[in-house]
Amino acid sequence: MEQWFFLLRSNYIELDSHVQREIYHSFYKFVYKDIYFILHDHSATEDVIQDAFIKTVMKGNTPTHTKNLAAWVRQIARNTTIDWLRKNKKNRKVIEWEDVIIVDEKTSVSNEVESIIRNEVLNEAIEELKPEHRILIVMFYLEGKTYKEICKELHLTEQIVTQRLARARQKLQKYFSRKWNDIYE
Repeated sequence: MEQWFFLLRSNYIELDSHVQREIYHSFYKFVYKDIYFILHDHSATEDVIQDAFIKTVMKGNTPTHTKNLAAWVRQIARNTTIDWLRKNKKNRKVIEWEDVIIVDEKTSVSNEVESIIRNEVLNEAIEELKPEHRILIVMFYLEGKTYKEICKELHLTEQIVTQRLARARQKLQKYFSRKWNDIYE
């Protein structure tokens, strides 16, 4: 077994502060994943670990817990977690998945602003296209229609749709690049 289990049996207050810190960090690593598995909340897990550690230290020097210290420590951590859940049951809220907004940690305000500006510039560039090109871009990219659906709706051959869409993309790229460069120059 790990040596910090046996240090829990000694009088914790009389130990050196460095040793106390090492015992706490070992305890933290030992019970963190069990508690986090139940709570799914890092800050709540840390609170419960602190409570469980205090309980363990207070009861640690009693002679009845010598057989399996690891199981005993885990049991205290689990019981403290359950007590915390009962105590905070009133404060817990059920969250509907539709209400959750997932924000990527890499996303920043500047990225969001740039995305908004890029979309505005793209819409302006689409507006500059000839109507026959604009309609193809809208139908294919925004409405998600296939070449066959576009052909049927506009009464055109697939070859004409393919050529016009290719030209529309080229024009759109040219207009967009010009507008984008104007903004950042």
